[in-house]
Amino acid sequence: MESKIISLVLTAITVSSVFVALGTTGNYSAIAQTAASGVTVSMAKGSQSADNPEFYVPAETTATAGETVTWKNDDTAIHTATSGKDATPDGKFDTSLVSPGLSSKPIAMPNEPGQYPYFCTLHPWMTGMITIG
Repeated sequence: MESKIISLVLTAITVSSVFVALGTTGNYSAIAQTAASGVTVSMAKGSQSADNPEFYVPAETTATAGETVTWKNDDTAIHTATSGKDATPDGKFDTSLVSPGLSSKPIAMPNEPGQYPYFCTLHPWMTGMITIG
């Protein structure tokens, strides 16, 4: 009886180890690869001023369908990166408010190829473009 219990416990430990090795390690690996493959765009220092030479750096960037883009706020003002043009959001993506020194959460880009203009809802002269290839 005691040997059967020990055998069952060892089997349970082995099966659990296999699930941990396959499941947990695989998930962390997939998350790391997804994060590493994303694009980062800077909200340029001084971009709250319409006279600044740069707003989003790079002003135009390329991503693949579904790839993530993260916006890093290098300015001293709060900003957004909101899809649309002429200060009119189109609902394709939006970072919400990004405080100075912080980054947005990774935003998944649309799956349809094309050009996606975006702007800052607080400073509408800040514009950028993402091309999905």
